[in-house]
Amino acid sequence: MSDEKVVILGGGSPFVPSIIYAMLENKEVLDGCELCLMDIDPTRLPTLIELGQKLSEKAKAKMKIKWTTDAREALEGATFVMPSYRIGGEKHMKFDFIIPTKYGICGDETAGPGGTFMAQCTIPATLEYCRIIEELCPDAWVISYINPANFVADAVRRETKTKFISICDCFAGFAMRELPTWLNMPPFERRYCVNEDIRPRAIGINHNTWLTDLLVNGEDGYPLLKERLSAYRKEREKSGGTPLSLEEEFEIRLFETYGYLNVCPYHAVMYWYHDKTMKQRKGQAESAILGWSKSAWEFVNKMVSGAEYDPNRPEYCFHLHHSRHVVGILVSIAANEGREWGGINFPNRGAIANLPYDAIVEGPCIVDKRGITAITIGDLPKCFLGITLHTINWQELTVDAALSGDRNILYQALLACPYVHDMEAAEKIMDELFEAHEEYMPQFKKR
Repeated sequence: MSDEKVVILGGGSPFVPSIIYAMLENKEVLDGCELCLMDIDPTRLPTLIELGQKLSEKAKAKMKIKWTTDAREALEGATFVMPSYRIGGEKHMKFDFIIPTKYGICGDETAGPGGTFMAQCTIPATLEYCRIIEELCPDAWVISYINPANFVADAVRRETKTKFISICDCFAGFAMRELPTWLNMPPFERRYCVNEDIRPRAIGINHNTWLTDLLVNGEDGYPLLKERLSAYRKEREKSGGTPLSLEEEFEIRLFETYGYLNVCPYHAVMYWYHDKTMKQRKGQAESAILGWSKSAWEFVNKMVSGAEYDPNRPEYCFHLHHSRHVVGILVSIAANEGREWGGINFPNRGAIANLPYDAIVEGPCIVDKRGITAITIGDLPKCFLGITLHTINWQELTVDAALSGDRNILYQALLACPYVHDMEAAEKIMDELFEAHEEYMPQFKKR
């Protein structure tokens, strides 16, 4: 029986059902553990607790599940903590899409001006939780999906001693779902990022990583990938076929141009396809939100009544790659597996030779009871070096602003963003986003 205590900060998150499901997939390690859902808004917690109990019973497991609105109560004695909150909720997420778009600047909640402002809101809250963790459960591992992942990782390593692992599910979705589909190698829904037949490695920085190494059955997988992508494109372009999405078209074009596959084209497309993306975003800014939907919540209630968990539902939050990633890393630590996982953000320290030593980078790591050990890959391809260094500078200035509460540094951070190309637009965006998010940016009230 497991004696782990796992705490989800933001326990009303739409990802909670899939996290519980993934934990039960790993009951050989986690059976008997305690799961505590902590959220400042208790509205959804009783239903999610009931769902967890139902799923646990179906799995013939003995997971103990409780909820609280008190962070200190939740964190007392925790061995693993999963931050899973979005400061300001969906309302404030929309601001990060809509306001920059209005002024002709691309972005969302992690990229562009929205990324800078999301960091201003997320970093103070995360540091507050980290200080409680340092006090009440200093040996706990914190496995965080909080965005923007690299910004938060930078702030936490500067200000705390928390055992903090910042991850992004872009690589998980790519490795567990997209890549097997591209290669036509079932199963197309995998439990691990690295498998016996497919070993992908991607490096760079969060939301701009590149598949620099691919083994398929122990051999270079890029020739096969090139063949499969070409066939996929021809099939989709046949008369009457479903046209490629903007992101698919972009991803294939990048591959044809640079010879490397971009792991997270949803965000990178804003840099290389700015005008096309702006046109698309203007029509979807109100709806491009990840969170609870009416249909998702209805399905939770159906599961409570006995329906089977369905990872193939259209709602993103039921897809399993997100939760298999975070729970898999937890299990690799708890069971001392030494398994390789990608999509992890960490201080570079030479892992990517031509990026700054102290920069927060993203890449593969070996995960065991010691935590993460970065796998040294070598150089990032030269063709991506300029945009990567540019983005690192933007990230570091953004964190400087979040820690100092200096509004002038905040403006400098906005201007340093690769997606921002106009000072006047940046100033207007800054004023509006500042007003929209001010209640969640306590560092600026000190001045």
